[in-house]
Amino acid sequence: MFDKRITGVVSLNSLDYVEKIFSCYEKNEVVVLLRDIDDARIEMVGASSIIQPELVSGWFSSKYNTFRDDDTLAQIAFTSGTEGEPKGVLLTHRILSDVTKRLNEVMEVDSSIKEYVGVPANFSFGFGRFRAISSIGGSAYLPKNGFDPVEIQKMLSNKEINSISAVPSLWRVLLKNKAIFGNEANYLKWIEIGSQYMSRSEKEELKSLFPNAIIAQHYGLTEASRTTFLRIDNTEGELLESVGKAYGHTELKIDGNGRICIRGPHVSETLLKHGKPISNVDDERWFHTSDLGKLENGFLHYLGRADDQINCNGIKLNPDNIEREIREELKIKDGLAVGAISNDFTGESVLVAVKADANIDTDKLIETTYKILSSKGINGGSAAKFCLVNDFPLTNTNKVRRKALAELYTNKTAISIKQASYHEPRNDFELSLSVVWQGILKRDAIGIDDNFFALGGDSLTAVMAVHEMVQATGVEFELGDLFTNQTIRTLSEHVSKGEPRTLSSVVPLKKGENATPIFFVCGINLYQHLADALPSQNSVYGIYVAQEETLFKKILDGQESDISTIELSKAYADSILRYQPEGPYIVAGISFGGMIAIETAVALQKLGKIVEAVVMLDTILPQTVKRTLPKRSKLLFKSAYTSLKNAVAGKSITKIDIDSMRKRAYHRALKNYNKISGELNARVLLIKAEDRSEWGSGVSFESDYGWQDILGKKPEVYEVDGSHIEIITPPYNKVVADIIVNAITKS
Repeated sequence: MFDKRITGVVSLNSLDYVEKIFSCYEKNEVVVLLRDIDDARIEMVGASSIIQPELVSGWFSSKYNTFRDDDTLAQIAFTSGTEGEPKGVLLTHRILSDVTKRLNEVMEVDSSIKEYVGVPANFSFGFGRFRAISSIGGSAYLPKNGFDPVEIQKMLSNKEINSISAVPSLWRVLLKNKAIFGNEANYLKWIEIGSQYMSRSEKEELKSLFPNAIIAQHYGLTEASRTTFLRIDNTEGELLESVGKAYGHTELKIDGNGRICIRGPHVSETLLKHGKPISNVDDERWFHTSDLGKLENGFLHYLGRADDQINCNGIKLNPDNIEREIREELKIKDGLAVGAISNDFTGESVLVAVKADANIDTDKLIETTYKILSSKGINGGSAAKFCLVNDFPLTNTNKVRRKALAELYTNKTAISIKQASYHEPRNDFELSLSVVWQGILKRDAIGIDDNFFALGGDSLTAVMAVHEMVQATGVEFELGDLFTNQTIRTLSEHVSKGEPRTLSSVVPLKKGENATPIFFVCGINLYQHLADALPSQNSVYGIYVAQEETLFKKILDGQESDISTIELSKAYADSILRYQPEGPYIVAGISFGGMIAIETAVALQKLGKIVEAVVMLDTILPQTVKRTLPKRSKLLFKSAYTSLKNAVAGKSITKIDIDSMRKRAYHRALKNYNKISGELNARVLLIKAEDRSEWGSGVSFESDYGWQDILGKKPEVYEVDGSHIEIITPPYNKVVADIIVNAITKS
């Protein structure tokens, strides 16, 4: 396969490992890095000899000429993959030289460097430090017992070292023990940080501790080592959240899927997969990584691995960022890891794992996590799980294996965390309700004072809960009972008092002062984030009407159902009038709810009431959507129809099935809506979502979604960043709230 002698070097954290590889370079041999002396890769690459290094630590001062601008193969490094056989990355001398030159130029190093290499020499980061230091005639120290802040402090005090290299997780250990450092910290001249995530506050803390050091962080992969550099010592503010810029002839771009693409002389263009060479780049020589990122003014912001990303209710979360925010809120350095686990309702849940010996206040942890998720438009009650573990599963480069972390929770190896405020059921009736809620909301324990909606419930899970509560207790609960009595304690009291059933519920989302109240239709908790963003002058309400329950009951029975738009709108109007007999009113709704808001306003005006405005949130009339990819549309429809047919055929109805059937009913109603039922003397606002990527490619829309033809007048059209549902969640909810307030207050 290769025209040069192949020598296998067994991986070992040792100076002898470094020496043996450099010796192979000088003899023009190709080095293949092996796991052990019986590694199957020996036969795969045709290695003719195997070297088992001896265990040696301490100082390394050998000078090797590592700068060779030729394209001959230098080494084959296998990625530390956790699934299947790792790929073999073919690295030429030109690639290795380019990396070393750029690194030394950015760090401004010279031959006086005496570095404490805190990363194992058999890791690509650690070996890269030895290559860089050797090339300029410096010295490097490999600690016998690994990274040790106490040893570092002593060596700085004795002026034995003036440089340190380590990954962020190790720097956190040092920062946790920063009190041991005194004036000797001023002697440190150079720092390199590996490409794991490190927060702005941690970088600022490091700058403060070592004020005279040149501090560089890199981002890269085995296939494209040290692609970017961030000079932390001369960077301020939000740019510290980035991983720097491309240097030399390296180039960056972000592809249509948000993934980082890299091009340049440092990129390995060939891989070994199953023993055969394959291309690692596209026709334009771009290497497409599995990392997510964004570019701002040339600075790369790393957003995590695509396969680690948490998709919670359509909102993408970076586990590194969630970890950082929790650590900063709780003022902790380590002992915490975040991953994703499957969730029937939200797609994926956020799993927060804590080491049992970390001494973290779990009640504060849960409260903080809920707060952070809420700021991103996610209900922590349904989207967050917590557990204790003895140790985190790690890769051989000490990165948390997030999928393995999820397996610990799923396999019950980890211990679930319960809040101290839990109040257990007092009798069999309350226990029955608790068991139903646990099954519906996928939670381990639910107390009698836990709020159904705060735990993650919504209108769809409420339908399922009521259905199962009736089966479990024999009590004829209705949907309105759950909206007005949201804890097991209040539900129990409601039943014991024999209170009358509720025909409809108007639920206050926010109490205001004297400004015109806003009534949201077709949802209650759905609008909570938008209500929170509206000013204190406006009272905000969500409405439930009994006609919705009729629709849901038919769906639970496996029946398709059509919606009477006029009947539903009159029911909403009646609910508003019972709650507040006189106007003026503002009526609003998202998607199908926007159309119902229009007809509810018409119904109110027919009764002589004043409607100040109607707000439609991304309400698209299906008949105005133009598609240029009919085959794609048919495929999507067929998939949805098959799923629906299976549900109706007798299989258990899930929340996803209910949602699909409800959306189909809404879609039919919107499609058949071609004329308003009466004159509307009110301002109409249409707030559109700018991000329509969920519709796929080949789809276009009329600028007003076709509403001018329906209304007989043009609505006031606004556009907001974010997708359909995102526009009512943070941070977009504040923009939408400002649009509503500014529009209704202007003369």
